[in-house]
Amino acid sequence: MPDHTKAEASIDVKEGADAEPYFSMGADTLKIPLAMHRDHRQKLAEAMLAKKLAPEGTVIFLRGGDLRSVYDSDTDWDFKQESYFQYLFGVKEPGCLATIQLDSSAPYMHRSTLYIPRFDEIYATWMGPIKPKSWFQSKYLVDEVQYADEIDLSDAKATMEIDGINRDSGIPHSEVNKGLIDLPNKLDGSALWDVLNELRSVKDEQEIKIMEYACQVSSSAHLSTMRACYRDQDNEHRMEYNAVANFRYEGAMRGCERVGYGCIGCSGTSNASLHYGHPAEPNDKSVHKSDLRLLDMGAEYHCYTADVTCTFPTSGKFTELQKEAYESVLAAVHAVEGVLRPGLDYREMHRKATRVIAEELTKRLGLFTAPIDAVCSEALVSRYLMPHGLGHMLGLDCHDVGGYEPGHFKDKDDVSLTGLRLGRVIKEGFVLTVEPGCYFNPYLIDKWCSHPVHSKMVDEAVLKSLIPVGGIRIEDDVLITRDGCRVLNDIPRSVEDIEAYMQGRIDWIPGEGKVPVA
Repeated sequence: MPDHTKAEASIDVKEGADAEPYFSMGADTLKIPLAMHRDHRQKLAEAMLAKKLAPEGTVIFLRGGDLRSVYDSDTDWDFKQESYFQYLFGVKEPGCLATIQLDSSAPYMHRSTLYIPRFDEIYATWMGPIKPKSWFQSKYLVDEVQYADEIDLSDAKATMEIDGINRDSGIPHSEVNKGLIDLPNKLDGSALWDVLNELRSVKDEQEIKIMEYACQVSSSAHLSTMRACYRDQDNEHRMEYNAVANFRYEGAMRGCERVGYGCIGCSGTSNASLHYGHPAEPNDKSVHKSDLRLLDMGAEYHCYTADVTCTFPTSGKFTELQKEAYESVLAAVHAVEGVLRPGLDYREMHRKATRVIAEELTKRLGLFTAPIDAVCSEALVSRYLMPHGLGHMLGLDCHDVGGYEPGHFKDKDDVSLTGLRLGRVIKEGFVLTVEPGCYFNPYLIDKWCSHPVHSKMVDEAVLKSLIPVGGIRIEDDVLITRDGCRVLNDIPRSVEDIEAYMQGRIDWIPGEGKVPVA
């Protein structure tokens, strides 16, 4: 029988100048040293031991993601690695397990074992070569590789697995072990949960490079999609999903085969639905030339995702009403990004953004008839115009972990913070979104106009005149630096630049910005 393992031992173990493996999607894509994940394991071990959260010799058990069948069929749902497993091991293959044994005498403060599936010989016919254990060991820089059916932790001094509730979604972390593996002398895993979330919150040098790359690819894809929408403005058969298809194609051609979340590709009045693009509203409306487009889409690379939103006129020219509403939101972006730095409480940034939107809409359109202080006291922008938060953490998940410090949760009673996913003092190394918006949702407008107090604080005629605008969101991905912040995406934001770019009067290169037409 032919040997299906030897010839494949070096495939995909891509080595750089230091002879260490890296991840990439080919020429002209980012190379990521897989030693990054070993460093993450070391940081975890150091934190657990230094804070005395687990004794020497404790074995931390982790389960990676599995392929899931599409209901009762023999096809599978799209696979993405479980985020904690990705952070600590960077393993692209499904069906793996792993352990990290805390050991201060080891070179990296731990000993790691990766447990891989054992495949029948038929796998080599249908799925590709069966890689040996040595391939996995050299690729993922672990101390040992065993088959998953060989795992035995009965001699462990103590064991631990992740245990906690996502502070953003409120969803408990799935029971990792599922009772299939015996974990003797098991310790409480809530401290492990907190430590991992705090580690994931502060991006290291390599993670920042990944986020920069995902944002650069997303910017290029958005730029291409803006031009495509403009070129096709007179096509009566143009559908919302055409923009989504263009974005995904441009991302895939740059090595980002996946997007980090369901693409929001709405137009016109659909812009007023915050998470449009779900299965019941699958970006399936025809697009009119007069529509504003709101495209919220982010490319993913090595499981790290961007999250970028742009709003622009299909025709390449804002109407006066669209322009005033858009520039009101843009003023909030500038107000926040102009002061954002370590030590600021993001809850105050959210309140700042909603106040600026109220001020701008009143100055430009006369929307509010009450004093701005009263508008903010009643949280009218948060209640009716921007019912989502200013931003969230970003990384291995779109709405990433770390939005709230250990032991803290959303304040559900503070209506001014409705929907805010990031409620803490921000730190250097955070990557987060700044995404103020303004939506003219008929349901919320009817609710507003029927309120006995709030209805008297707004010009109803002006408010209802904005319904055809639909909604506006401007979303940047921002790295918090030592003394400020840096926007990682790069696309036209001003009304003048958007119109000039779409009409071909200027070009735009991510990282360089506006450039003359060649």
